[in-house]
Amino acid sequence: MRHFIHCAIAVCGLAFAAADAAADTALQSGVAASLSVPGSNFVPNLYIDVDGTAKALTVNLTGSGGDLDLFLRYGSPFPEQNPSVSYPTVTEDLLNRYAHYHAVSSSANESIAVFPSSRVPLKAGRWYIAVANSSATPATGSITAKASTTAPLGSIVLDFTHPTTDSTDPKNSCDTGFWTDSTPVTPVGGNTGTTLGQQRQNALNYAATQLTQQLQIPVNITVHACGAHLGGSSSSAVLAHAAPLYYLLDEPAFPLNALPKKYTWYPISAAARLGGVSACGLGGGDCNGTDGDEIEATFNEDIGQSTIIGGENFYLGFDPDTSHNSLDFVTIAMHEMTHGLGFFGLVNLDSGQGPIGAKAGISKNSIAFTNLDSGPYDDIYDDSVAIVNGSTYTPFMGYEVDGADDAARAAALVSGPVVSQSGQYNPGSSTGLRWSDPVAANATGINNLSGQPAPDDFPSLYAPCDKSSTTTCSTEPGSTLSHTIQAGDMMNAFYSGYNLRSMGLAVPMLAPVGWSNAAAASPTYGQPIPSNWYDRTHSGHGFDFELFAHDPNYGQDVYFLLFYTYKSDGSPEWYQAVGTIVDGVFLPLPQADGSTLYRVTYTTTPTSITGLTLDTSVAGSVVVDFNQASQSPACRNSDRSGAPQLAVMSWSIGSDTGEWCMEPIIPLASHATPDFNGHWYAPSDSGWGMEIIDVATTPAPTIAIYMYYPGPDNQPVWATASGTLVNDQTTMPLQQVSNGYCRTCPPPTQLTGSAIGSITLKLNTPAPGATPTGTATVTTNLPGNGNFVRNNIPIQMLSVPTGQ
Repeated sequence: MRHFIHCAIAVCGLAFAAADAAADTALQSGVAASLSVPGSNFVPNLYIDVDGTAKALTVNLTGSGGDLDLFLRYGSPFPEQNPSVSYPTVTEDLLNRYAHYHAVSSSANESIAVFPSSRVPLKAGRWYIAVANSSATPATGSITAKASTTAPLGSIVLDFTHPTTDSTDPKNSCDTGFWTDSTPVTPVGGNTGTTLGQQRQNALNYAATQLTQQLQIPVNITVHACGAHLGGSSSSAVLAHAAPLYYLLDEPAFPLNALPKKYTWYPISAAARLGGVSACGLGGGDCNGTDGDEIEATFNEDIGQSTIIGGENFYLGFDPDTSHNSLDFVTIAMHEMTHGLGFFGLVNLDSGQGPIGAKAGISKNSIAFTNLDSGPYDDIYDDSVAIVNGSTYTPFMGYEVDGADDAARAAALVSGPVVSQSGQYNPGSSTGLRWSDPVAANATGINNLSGQPAPDDFPSLYAPCDKSSTTTCSTEPGSTLSHTIQAGDMMNAFYSGYNLRSMGLAVPMLAPVGWSNAAAASPTYGQPIPSNWYDRTHSGHGFDFELFAHDPNYGQDVYFLLFYTYKSDGSPEWYQAVGTIVDGVFLPLPQADGSTLYRVTYTTTPTSITGLTLDTSVAGSVVVDFNQASQSPACRNSDRSGAPQLAVMSWSIGSDTGEWCMEPIIPLASHATPDFNGHWYAPSDSGWGMEIIDVATTPAPTIAIYMYYPGPDNQPVWATASGTLVNDQTTMPLQQVSNGYCRTCPPPTQLTGSAIGSITLKLNTPAPGATPTGTATVTTNLPGNGNFVRNNIPIQMLSVPTGQ
């Protein structure tokens, strides 16, 4: 692997110039439409209607003069510029978060293909298209959307022309001379090449075609083909090796919505297939040279020397060599390129890199198992592996807290069954690593164990020795886990001398990795609980998240988030955001300074608030993702197994950033009746308000509030209060946290508060379907700047009451 990326380069923060809204524009299938996109602008309103006969939808964009990026979404439109304001309300990041698919290379030519097997599957309905120009230079071009009744067949394109040198380890160099060797040879087994280099190229192309046809790959994949002096001995040698060049993942800070599982490494070839794009179209950047390659396959140039495995040579024929007297190049090439397609686990096997069994994370943009900048994350191959012990089994990956299962994975990596160099094994062993995905388990005629009860029908994976027989087991990097041990299977760990031109178990095992052509179900998305949310590892910080309004005209409900937090000196402050839920993700709208999480300052008199002003001295952003949060590293740093719901809050304020695991402070079932939970304000005196938490307890409901208001020097502050609600009213002392701590600091052992005043609430039992109302009397003492006082002022719920 060369390196790991997880940020689409072209979508990390560009704001567009304000543009006039335009009517949606229909595209006719297969008919090109012209485009003209000013610099730093976008076109959000193209669409194509697809019927139920379509097996493929392709959108091709060709342009010049700028850097055009392409976004595709099913069912509902992309956001458009708000015509009532002069500043940009749409960014390329926002378009990307709306998009189900994107193509964002650094060129002006992009393409997306969607199939019934894609994550958001191709189905009848309206598909919306947005085109963004991320360059300041105006761009022109044309766009063609085409629905086809037949699925395409792509190809594996071989890159024979880009040599590379690794000064630290020559075995990782890429010698393209392996493919241009002019030594004369005789055509063999259908391979008509007359030079050794050409025969090698022909044989690799033949192997690539076999993989394409057996997997029915619908997109193009590029393989960097290399030779290297890998050496060997008289008895053994590494014939070849291959792996994905990149891995990508989907997380809130860098969304890749085409990937089905979040917070999970995908090999670039599988990720690109799921996204229906090229590698550079999915990850961003240049498509030229090796930057556009997805797999690197390296073959041993020393094979054929008399001192290496008896001088055996590669057999380069297309037809199988029935004599079994040479090394079948096509079999070896198919095996290795299958690893590059994602038949490759990322759990650590090398004790020099960190704990054996540890998951992979990011450290300075490279894979790492210790000292991570981000992670660790699951990987999609290991996600289908199980640890089997007799009739029971547990996930090899799965939920854990802070690497608690590293030891279990390490033990499983060296469990049985026993496999010899000749590929013989003990089929009666019921322990060890198995492939648990049902597609392979149920693959009759391919999986020799199919038809037995689980887990006996799980295909066995290779581990180097059986701990029940020896105490000297150790992992073998490069061999463990990413191989099968079914007799005669192409993906066995050892070359058996047979010509295996059938992918065997690799086809069903690659299905959950991203290579399935079966029709996919539409994804389901998280639906947030309106409540106060907090992170167990950042006690005292939290946000109120409420449904603000149903908006039938806009088509999406509007939500309000108020982030209760602290400055670097520990004093309370708050930020807010307003936006919508799109596919289970809260996406707030930008303000005039581009912030989506913003702070305000007050203009006040002793008796009133005369205005609120956006505080442009601190820029902020926030995204809250309610999908698959338990898989996030942020939610695995503490045991949250009892949480009613989890979400990942990805935020930035100034130079500080974080990803926090949030959960609602109370479940919906704990709300009191009548239900006063929600966000409240004074309609005649806006600028302050409170979140009310109303919990069903006996003999009377317990109530807690978070109140925000203008503090010293008209800065936004907040305070808390709690008490018992008797006859729908209560008087409570207001407390302000006196030992708050910065958002990136470790929390104190215990938070303490100081009394700053009191609040009296009288809440009125609402009629069914009506907005709850009441009155509030507030007195707070502001050091050095007077008091905040309100006497019996009418208040009402600003958010939509629970259940409405």
